[in-house]
Amino acid sequence: MRDRRRTVLGGIARGASVLALTLVAACGKTDGGGARARPPPLVIVSKVIARDVPVEVRAPVELRALEQSDVGSKTLGVLDAVFVDRGDRVKRGQLIALVRPSDLPDQLAAARGTLAQQQASLALAKQNLDRAVKLAPQGVVSQQELANATGAVAQIEAQVTAATSQVSALAVRLGETRIDAPMDGIVSVRRLEPGAIVGPPGGGAIVTIVKIDKLRVFIPVTERDIHNIKLGLDARVELDAMPAHPFLGTVTKMAPILDPSTRTLDVEVRLSNPDGELRPGMFGHGAIVTSVHPHVPVVPAVAILLSDNKAFVFVLVGDKVQRRAVEIGVDEGTWVEIKAGVNEGEEIVTAGADAISDGTTVRVQRDVDPYAGGKLTATPSASGTSAPPASRN
Repeated sequence: MRDRRRTVLGGIARGASVLALTLVAACGKTDGGGARARPPPLVIVSKVIARDVPVEVRAPVELRALEQSDVGSKTLGVLDAVFVDRGDRVKRGQLIALVRPSDLPDQLAAARGTLAQQQASLALAKQNLDRAVKLAPQGVVSQQELANATGAVAQIEAQVTAATSQVSALAVRLGETRIDAPMDGIVSVRRLEPGAIVGPPGGGAIVTIVKIDKLRVFIPVTERDIHNIKLGLDARVELDAMPAHPFLGTVTKMAPILDPSTRTLDVEVRLSNPDGELRPGMFGHGAIVTSVHPHVPVVPAVAILLSDNKAFVFVLVGDKVQRRAVEIGVDEGTWVEIKAGVNEGEEIVTAGADAISDGTTVRVQRDVDPYAGGKLTATPSASGTSAPPASRN
């Protein structure tokens, strides 16, 4: 048993020796008999570009319709018919629903009967007045009776006027059982079906109509940025559903006071939407351009290194890198404005900085997207690694 164990251990030792010699042979090839030289670290570099950098105020936004109307009935009754449904386009004055009133026709008939009675009484009062006027000079009718006849005519005329107004008002209310669209737009919600009770006090809206050829967003602006906001400034809205297609608008209104709970002021931006591509309720980010920094260097944000609250980049000088402090300006998320420290045309490290230090000799790879990793196909811009499509209204 002891001899067998000695044999096994000897075999293991001989195997380990062979493995060690193999590794030495593989790693020990040298130039001139010394240790093998370690290759320089590989880094990806990009050129510093210069362009106009807009200074923006940004905030989350929600698209809202410029006009919206909840259409209901002013007359108490039963909803008899609804002629439109969700998604239908309607024109101002178009019939959209009919209401069958409860007792309105009876009230109108009674009012017309009262008016007829008052008109008959007025005719009789006028006849009595005419007779009194003829007989008064002969002394048959006293002046008191003449005055009473005149007063009776005036009183009944007032009653006729009131009865006429009552009939007109009831006729108008009866006409309001025809529900017309108050504006051009699209039916966004159909809330009630035939048979529902509508009108005051418990009835609600029958349909909701929105106008979406123009939309608006409200961008909250903090106190420190209010002085930079003016009517007519350019604005941009980037929607979560369409990130590659920013929409342009202008500042049209500003709230007169700040919201006491958020300490922000709502700035209204309107967007044209002639094709109906945008929908109220979409979320995104709105930006108002307050100024522009002309032709300044910008670099990818991944190239910025932070240490002790200071920013640095590695600049390629020949085959070595130089660690250089920079002053950061506008931060646009993926790209950063550089106020000082690097110049247009210089090459900076965008990937591989973890393995280098000041003065390190490096191997270089160019024209690589620092975010996606593929080859660059377009000139970098501030909103990403390549120039974005043209903005649309």
